[in-house]
Amino acid sequence: MPAPEIPPAPGESQTTRTTSKPPAEDLSTGTAGAKAGEEPTDRPAPQTQPASYGPTPIRWEALPAAPLPVTPTAHLLLPAGAPADAWRAARQQGAGGSDVAAILGMDGHGGALRVWLEKTGQARPERNARLERSARRGHALEGLIAEFFAEESSLTVLDSPGTLQHVDHPHWIANPDRLVVAPGDSARDELGVLECKSRNWRSARVEGWRGDEAPDGPALQAHWYMTVTGLHVAYVAGLIDDDLTWFRLERDDELSAMLADAVDRFWHDHVLAGLPPKADGTEATTELLARLWDAREEATVEVDPVETAFLKQRRSVLKERLADLSDELGTVENRMRQLAGEAEVATVGGRPAFTWRANGQFAHARFREAEPELAAEYTRLVPAVDAKRLEAERPETYRKYRARVLRVPSEG
Repeated sequence: MPAPEIPPAPGESQTTRTTSKPPAEDLSTGTAGAKAGEEPTDRPAPQTQPASYGPTPIRWEALPAAPLPVTPTAHLLLPAGAPADAWRAARQQGAGGSDVAAILGMDGHGGALRVWLEKTGQARPERNARLERSARRGHALEGLIAEFFAEESSLTVLDSPGTLQHVDHPHWIANPDRLVVAPGDSARDELGVLECKSRNWRSARVEGWRGDEAPDGPALQAHWYMTVTGLHVAYVAGLIDDDLTWFRLERDDELSAMLADAVDRFWHDHVLAGLPPKADGTEATTELLARLWDAREEATVEVDPVETAFLKQRRSVLKERLADLSDELGTVENRMRQLAGEAEVATVGGRPAFTWRANGQFAHARFREAEPELAAEYTRLVPAVDAKRLEAERPETYRKYRARVLRVPSEG
């Protein structure tokens, strides 16, 4: 995966912070990797077994004051199976694999601002039934994906020990799904990380699971786990509907250093300093800002005049550019419609070039106007919230659920 370009932290000034370096390399890199789909070998049958390293047994209620490392550069912060509240508290102590992509602006579910709110304990509890179901589905399928991966790779899959923490940088944490070793005592020094993902074909296509390299999000997560643990190899396995695909990733010292620097800048300049990062332009951040504060009716706040003038001017330029691009796009698409005429499929050399099918949204208003009697026959009543009545009888509740709209005067 190409190394992401790490820009300076938003609003960052020069600091005297010590630059972090990637963890020491204590293990050999092993042989060249392979992608899923290669011919299977006659190696011994794989198996999934409990982890056999670190202090055993270990209880979350009484962790040792100086825990022993369970990987070259990480010790156990919280063992697997700890209560959910203890796990959430452990997550707040540092940046994990799912946080790194958000910090870099590469997570569609939220950016650096969301991570900052979570780490500083300011995030509002929000229920999202779809995301909760997706998380439960992914967790339930982890074991099955690990078994399928073990069968195809002939590697031995170990249960994750739990939450790991870097020995020198306590704000670097990792929660790997599984660990992996080659079968046989002679190869146990090649310990690796396994990330298990489940996707349907639509989300897999968006995320890029059909390429020759692991998708950027899971790959960044795996590279971060190698950075935290000091391990030299990681695997990303994805169950796409019923098909398993997997990738082997080798440690990249340059990428590890870039990720470490990005996390350190975020942690020192924002989390520890208590200063929120500037919002990015993702839809998830827009929704987050809309829910972050309860609007106080007619309340005013004095803002920085220089930054406000810059933002308003930049917004005006961008909206003009969008309008020009929208007109140009409309011209191009209308010419394509003109070329197609009454045909639904336009071809070049006998192969489809584009389509103009009658498969869009149904024109309800046009149908009711043209076919009033038929429209009446197919009209049905559906349950709906009486918003006008709610506004009249419970104005505070009505206001609570109104969307906040950003409006900028054209002058002044």
